[in-house]
This record gives sequence, structure tokens and C-alpha cells, in this order.
Amino acid sequence: MQIPPSVKRTRRKKPIMNDFTTKPYRLGRRPGEQGPRPLPSDQGRVEKWATGRNLDTNHTTQNTQKLKLARNTLTVGTWNVQTLWAAGKLELLRNEMKRFRYDIIGVSEVRWTGKGETPQGDFIWSGEETSHIRGVGLLLSKQAQKALIGYNPISSRIILARFDAAPFKISVIHVYAPTSSSSEEEIESFYNHVEDALAKADKKDVIILTGDWNAKIGDDNRDWKSAMGKYGYGDRNERGERLLEFATLHNFFICNTRFQQKSNRKWTWASPDGIHKNMIDLILIQQRWKTSVVNCRTFQSADISSDHSLVLCNIKLRLKKLNKKPQQRWKVDVNRLRDEKIRQSYSTILTESLKNIEPIRDLEEHATKIEEVIKKTAEATIPATRTAKNPGFPKKH
Repeated sequence: MQIPPSVKRTRRKKPIMNDFTTKPYRLGRRPGEQGPRPLPSDQGRVEKWATGRNLDTNHTTQNTQKLKLARNTLTVGTWNVQTLWAAGKLELLRNEMKRFRYDIIGVSEVRWTGKGETPQGDFIWSGEETSHIRGVGLLLSKQAQKALIGYNPISSRIILARFDAAPFKISVIHVYAPTSSSSEEEIESFYNHVEDALAKADKKDVIILTGDWNAKIGDDNRDWKSAMGKYGYGDRNERGERLLEFATLHNFFICNTRFQQKSNRKWTWASPDGIHKNMIDLILIQQRWKTSVVNCRTFQSADISSDHSLVLCNIKLRLKKLNKKPQQRWKVDVNRLRDEKIRQSYSTILTESLKNIEPIRDLEEHATKIEEVIKKTAEATIPATRTAKNPGFPKKH
């Protein structure tokens, strides 16, 4: 007997369980539900006279740990938050980023005075001395904090940080360019300072530029194929052409344009009425590392009361082998045999040990046993000194 269609039961779909609230997702997955946003009055700031660690490109501190990239993937980002100079705004940023997996996030328009780092060490910044305008900073994951070698708060528009990674160290420069209403002199001065920051970075490092460039590069790459891909957004303006000239001159590539995306994954800024949208928050990487970029997109779901959107970029470094730190080993100090007691002890034990070696017809095997006895006796009786294994050549200064 057939059941009429009107009384057929529809099969209910089982609810899909997720754990977005407990597992942050990496670039490319849908975000989970947003949790509560506590707004404590204490922003966790340090006094403006505090300064960060000095950035020395020729020195790695012993306390730093190499940046262990998850699946050999580094996630960097950029976000213009419009301001962190408000009660609880930094905590809001921290909570918002818990929904994402990241390593280093460049933050524009921090609007804090002075320069330094928070007590937790997860945020470093550079701002004006007295005015709450401009300002740049870097929000660091726990892994990035451990790998931080040092940073250089250059100005309220540029900050440079260096991280220990294997086999290449990573230098991240975050910038906040002047707006379109600025004069040509201000624009040229800004790019000159960016070039100075590039000069301070080690040439062997993987150099990444992040920031709000306030420049529209458009979607036409016919004359700029080395600096951008064919998946840009919108129209180009003079500031965008200036940025492309800079990228071409210094062999950088704009990661935002490398992949075909939906429009809402391209634009990074929207006007209050939602009519005008532009791609102006960009991530640049050296052209030799262009093929290591596996994804770069905008996340409109990230909310911090800003007209700019969060941009994240995954960079897969094709690592062959991790370089281990020089191992420490002990070396027998033969000069200690000048001491009468040490020499007497060494001679006595060696003589007794040699007597225990049975005669062997094979001279090579017999010599090997004698060598082992001498080595063991020396290690047992002569003090040793610690030396580095394969210490290498001293660096030039």
C-alpha cells in the first residue's frame, strides 16, 4: 500500500555539532560564533617611557625559541582597528582574534603614545610622543612571542620586528601610509622611511610587509605582473601606482591579488553607506617567496567597530631541514696533565688498563683497543672543558 505524498514524513537532518568555540580555525574556514567581549578598564598597557628590546640583526638572544610553524605555515595579517585608545579595546582585539589562528598581526591606527610592549608581551607598538594619532603595532601569538628576537619602533607609521625561524629568520615590517588627502611630500617621505626600514632588515631574512597602504591598485595587472596578480579589486589611483612602483623596484609581490576570490574576500575597506569599497590593506612578500603563499583573503566576520576588515595570509615555507643549535660537548684539556696529581692518576690507571689488554695477532684491532683505553682513561682522570660543536666563523661587524 503506497502512502500518499501528503502524509509522507520528511527525514530530519541530524544537527551538525561543531567546536568552533574551542578550536580556532586557520585561514579558509568559516568562523565560529563570537563569544562574550569583556571590556575591562585596564588595557594592560605599560608606561610610555618603557621601550622594547633592541633589534640587532646580527645577534640572536639565547632566550628566544625558533618559531615552530604549524604544518610549516606562517599566518600573518593586517588590520586597521581605527583606535585602541579606548577602555578595553585591546582586550576586545585579543578576544576577537581568539576565533582565528594567527602568528603575527599588524595593527594600524593604534593611537597610543610612546613605544614599548605590554606586560604579557603579546603586543608591541610605536606611536607619537604626545598625540593620540596614527600609531602602529604587532599582535603576537604565544609562538611568535617566544620567537621574537627584537623590534625597532621606527615611527608612528612604521614598526619592524624580527623572528627566529628555521632555516631563515623572518622580518615583518608593518606600516600605516598617509591618507589620500596627504601631500606628495608626505607620501614620498613615507616611502623613503619604508626603504630605510628595508635597509635595516637582514637581507637573508624572509621579509614581509603588512599594513594599511591607503592605495588602490585596481584589478589590471598588464603592466605590473611582477608586483601583482590578476585578481585585484576596483580601480587604480595615483597612490596605487606609487605602491606598485615601490613593489617593482624592491621585488615585492602583493599577496592579496594572487588568488581568485569572491568580492567580499577582496575588499578591505567600506564607506559608511556601504557603496564604496576598496582594497587598501595589503600584504607584500618578496617575489622569490611568492609561490609559498597558499592563501590570502579578507575576513568580514571579524568585528572591532572599524570600517576596515581583517586580512590574513598563509605562507607555506618549503623547509627542507631544521637547523639545530650548536650542540655542546666536552673536550679533554690535555694542559691539565701539567698538574702532578692529575698526571700521576692518569699514568697509574692507564698502566693498569693496558695490562688487561690481551695480545691479538691483528695489529689494527689491537691498536684500536689501546686507543679506546687511552680515551676512557683520559675522560676519567683529566678535567674537560665545554666547547661548541661546529661553532662556525665569527660574524663580521
